[in-house]
Amino acid sequence: MEKCDIIIPIYNSPEWVKLCVYALYQNTPKEYIGKVILMDDNSDELTYNCIENLKKKYDTIEVYRNEENLGFIKNVNKGMDKTTSDYILLLNTDCLISKNTIPKLIEHMKQNTKIGLICPISSNAANLSYDIPENYSYMQVDEIFYENFQGMNFDACTVVGNCLMISRNCMEKTGYLDEIYGMGYGDETDYQFKAHSKGFEAKVAIDTYVYHKSEVSFGTSPEKQKRLEHNRKIFFDRWGEEYNKKMQEYVKNDPIVYIKEHLKIKQKPSPEVLFFLPDIHQNAGGVHMVVDIVNYLNINGCFANILTERIHEYKEIMVFTPTFMENIKTISPKCIVGTIYPTIFFCEAIAKHYDIPCVNFMQGYEPCFDNGEIYSWAELACKNSQNILAISEFLKEKCKDNFNMEATVIPNAINIDLLYNTNKVRTPKKQITMVFRDNFAKGDFLLNEILKKLTLKDYPIEINVVYMRETMFPINNNENIPIHFYQGPLNRKQMSQILFQTDILIDASIMEGFGLVALEAMAAGAVPIVSESFGIHEYAIDGKNSFIIKEINNVNQYIEKVEYLLTQEKTLEEMSKNAQTTALQFDIDERTKEYIEYFRGVKKQKIKLTKMEEKASKRWIVPEEKLFQGKKVNTQCISRKRKIYYAILKIFPKTLKTKVKNFLQKLIQD
Repeated sequence: MEKCDIIIPIYNSPEWVKLCVYALYQNTPKEYIGKVILMDDNSDELTYNCIENLKKKYDTIEVYRNEENLGFIKNVNKGMDKTTSDYILLLNTDCLISKNTIPKLIEHMKQNTKIGLICPISSNAANLSYDIPENYSYMQVDEIFYENFQGMNFDACTVVGNCLMISRNCMEKTGYLDEIYGMGYGDETDYQFKAHSKGFEAKVAIDTYVYHKSEVSFGTSPEKQKRLEHNRKIFFDRWGEEYNKKMQEYVKNDPIVYIKEHLKIKQKPSPEVLFFLPDIHQNAGGVHMVVDIVNYLNINGCFANILTERIHEYKEIMVFTPTFMENIKTISPKCIVGTIYPTIFFCEAIAKHYDIPCVNFMQGYEPCFDNGEIYSWAELACKNSQNILAISEFLKEKCKDNFNMEATVIPNAINIDLLYNTNKVRTPKKQITMVFRDNFAKGDFLLNEILKKLTLKDYPIEINVVYMRETMFPINNNENIPIHFYQGPLNRKQMSQILFQTDILIDASIMEGFGLVALEAMAAGAVPIVSESFGIHEYAIDGKNSFIIKEINNVNQYIEKVEYLLTQEKTLEEMSKNAQTTALQFDIDERTKEYIEYFRGVKKQKIKLTKMEEKASKRWIVPEEKLFQGKKVNTQCISRKRKIYYAILKIFPKTLKTKVKNFLQKLIQD
């Protein structure tokens, strides 16, 4: 069996490094993997730490670090020098490969031994780009390409280096990348033409598709533009005449044009799992969790998507293109998942229309939301659920005790490879972090009191305050205690950087179904001081890996625990190690397997309601026009039963209410 060595040049962007390596191992049979060579070009602390975690997880990884930043080309060349296998894959960190990408590329080379270089189609690759259509993930596009174009390749005018396979024979005769191109751009095309002069062909495999973000490591800047122009001149001085000839041939036989003209999709997109998430935005942990689950399901070949109304300033990775509300009838889901209580009634309507299972994904104890104003609605949503998937044992118990409903538990998970920090450096001045989440239930009022009290004495501390909206914080009259303010919502990397420096995290939330912030802090080596809030006992053990405050509104108890940890360095270190050991049990890599097993095994259930509940449920989902008759809602005179629709206005985007109504009407008409 021919093996392939994979070279991944790395410069920062740890969140991409993790997913790149994860997708590689998930989608490549072990027998095809030779060495996975991670070439770290003097990256930052977060990236260094992520690489160390990945090295422990995968035994075929080799790590090489540059003491100074050499730039892309020199870094890749050093990696090429470490290879020994028959095939070499150059893989950028912002490129995620699909199922059997490596075996498929190797097969093309075996069928035609003249091929020295070959690359797939990807989502962002200049003249070899094919955008991920709405309703699809990149893995689904790859599957469709393979069904339509198995074994087909085209001559490349210019190969793309984000995922480029080179045969050893070609590398030995052509050499390495030319370092005259400095930090990069144009180097792989120059290499292609040099290989061509040695008798090798360069191809594009149109039966293979990968995800490519682009610009992750190098970004965009005027300097980049100058580099492009400089390198372009070098290339055309060398290969201009040959390039122009190849371009003329390429235009006549453009692989992207061929794909668009010949691609046949036999049926509607059919996600195995469709999550209904009305608004994809940065400022909600529940949103991040759903997007992460969908990303990981797709990378593992369990096709999933999100039904949404809009995407608003979302800063994290999405390897799929969501389905927008107006296009719901263009897909055929096999299972639909409601992500918050108002979505359950709508999801049940869709489930009945398509005759598919429906799941209530419960991430918090929803009857307590909005100060309990929507208790009866949340209760009905629970009782209207075919299946309930809860993130904690606490939520499962609540469903059983209060509503006599059974729930399956898959505990929350975190990105261990990004957060787990074994090289934490502690200084005499400890860092305390608090996250204000613009929500009474998250205990912001308590955090303000704690913040004030921490500045009344000369504690050896610095304070990190993450906040979501402009707010008035207590006045700090103590110049010996610096407070660093970070206005959110922060992206995952920014938050990880803060947690890496954190010794103590304070979370005074009075309502958590599970609570991710404290768990993420534990993974980074911080000791959390948390209120005894709902599902916190899923991972927090008082006095061992955290301190749990039972009198949650007693600010002095938080301060006492801070003082204790500041004076007991040995205890702080011991609890930190215990916290990290606990956090390792919540790795999203492992949790994804549980989600796949659950969603592939979920069954249609018949909802059993009492006559009273059935009557109430029907009254709560009365068509909107019969309630409001097109008039503006007056919140002062809405009856209790009608608050369901006011809640929709508060939680969903403004246009969604009408679209839900229209969709339900269409279902009835159909």
